[in-house]
Amino acid sequence: MKKSILFLMISIAISANSINIQSDNFNKDLKILAALNMDTTNTIEGLDLNSNGIRDDVESYINEKYKNDPFQQKLFLEASKTIQKILTLPKDSSIDKRVALDNRLINIYTCRDYMLYKLDVKDIEKELEEKIIFKSKVLNTNKRLRAYIDHKKALPLYEENIKSKNVDDERISCERLYQKITNPDIASSK
Repeated sequence: MKKSILFLMISIAISANSINIQSDNFNKDLKILAALNMDTTNTIEGLDLNSNGIRDDVESYINEKYKNDPFQQKLFLEASKTIQKILTLPKDSSIDKRVALDNRLINIYTCRDYMLYKLDVKDIEKELEEKIIFKSKVLNTNKRLRAYIDHKKALPLYEENIKSKNVDDERISCERLYQKITNPDIASSK
């Protein structure tokens, strides 16, 4: 069955190339499919052919979903990378390392939500739901979800144990990041 699916995909690729369909996404998907080891189980690490720390399926979803929104695209890619680090942490990792990664993830989500509110996005409820959909894509197996829950359980219970930057510093940093991504010419001239 798996071999017939692979044969079908290769046949489609050959046919597409013969009628001069040139698509970066199509070629990228073909490379991923060709390199895919069909006997590999769906591990926590998943498939990351370009070795950028983001599972290829999640990266493809984010790039397609946010192709017209570079700010959210960048933040969700960063969130993916951070969650992947969380999921693959050794069980004996230090609390400080866990807290640092968790704070990083919270800051990414907070920056995104802050800018959505600040920019008065029309359908804010839908945008906030997208974060849940994103997490469901990243934590899409029992092993991944369990690793994430175990990480959360290992974090300090009381907030005073978690150090954070000043809220104003975070807000300013987020606004600068937004400016840099959305208006690179203006950001570089400062």
